[in-house]
Amino acid sequence: MPTKTKKAAKDAAAYLVAGNDEMAVKSRAKELAAELSPAEGGEFAVETIDAHADNAEHAASIIREAILSLSMPGFLASEKLVWLKSANFLSDTQLGGSKAVLEALEELQKVLESGFPEGTRFLFSAISPDKRRTFYKALTKLASTDILDKPSGGPRYDEDEAARQAATSAARERKLKFTPDALERFAAYVGSDTRQVLNELDKIDTYLGDERREIREEDIALLVPETRRGIIFELGNCLARRNLKSASNCLQKLLAQGEDPVGLLYAAIMPTIQRMTAAAVLIEEYGLRVPPSYPAFQSALEQLPPDAQEILPRKKDGTLNAYGFYMSAQEAKRFKARELAEATIACAEATTSIMSTGSDPALILQQLLVRILTPR
Repeated sequence: MPTKTKKAAKDAAAYLVAGNDEMAVKSRAKELAAELSPAEGGEFAVETIDAHADNAEHAASIIREAILSLSMPGFLASEKLVWLKSANFLSDTQLGGSKAVLEALEELQKVLESGFPEGTRFLFSAISPDKRRTFYKALTKLASTDILDKPSGGPRYDEDEAARQAATSAARERKLKFTPDALERFAAYVGSDTRQVLNELDKIDTYLGDERREIREEDIALLVPETRRGIIFELGNCLARRNLKSASNCLQKLLAQGEDPVGLLYAAIMPTIQRMTAAAVLIEEYGLRVPPSYPAFQSALEQLPPDAQEILPRKKDGTLNAYGFYMSAQEAKRFKARELAEATIACAEATTSIMSTGSDPALILQQLLVRILTPR
């Protein structure tokens, strides 16, 4: 979910809500505008300026309109809120870097530094600002700031976990609850994009009505459209279920969409094999029990010896992906550890063939699926 810093203080004169999570920025800015609106004066006490500019001249005109409004006291009220809404001219674009915009922002900065008439407050919401800009840096120092960015994708970033957190948080706000299987599928299909998460949950909420508040896997399959992430998720599922026909269909869809064959190996096929291999080793060599209930499985994991604990798959932050491994342990029952070891070798050979022999990648991957999934 979005990150927030320097939570807005109620007694400030200027406020900034910005970030690359557009839906979150718009939602928070609307919420803050309602909090900051003067109690007296009604609509005359709030001036909302649409800051989505078509070109540089338009942007400069918008900024100067805000400057003019900030310099004037409230009309029919002692207090006033000026909201420069959803600005697109702070971004790292040709519009954001234009001379007309930069000059107008410099004028606005001087107004912010000199102060407003008593009782005037300023709210500035901006989508995807360039944080290197002089005006942005100055504004974050002058204003109470709320930054709403999507996860950064850095080296410790786990997109699947971010997607689960986004889905769980948004569902909780609607008093909805995912079953574990439904959460995995929803996260895989939708990802962590706030707009998409909210849109899909609104649809599910309407479908379920007031009588049922539990989201099940079949609800996701019925209501959430098939996406690239979703098909990759299904490819891994089909592999784990040892369903050659369905796995081949998923593979064909992805290749038809222009997906890189080696990328599919690393994104869907190899991770699935690796997770099931770890589970098979723990089951066959360490006697790991895979009971039908997830809590009982968690208890079984805690009883494993230290050297077995090192085999368990972990998220990028080092914590155990317990539920994902629970699913893999159930799926691994369809394979022997020897078969999964051979599948790992087959994946490596397929990667080499695709990258060095010049053979048809689609054919190599189809042959790989047959080799992995055909029972011996």
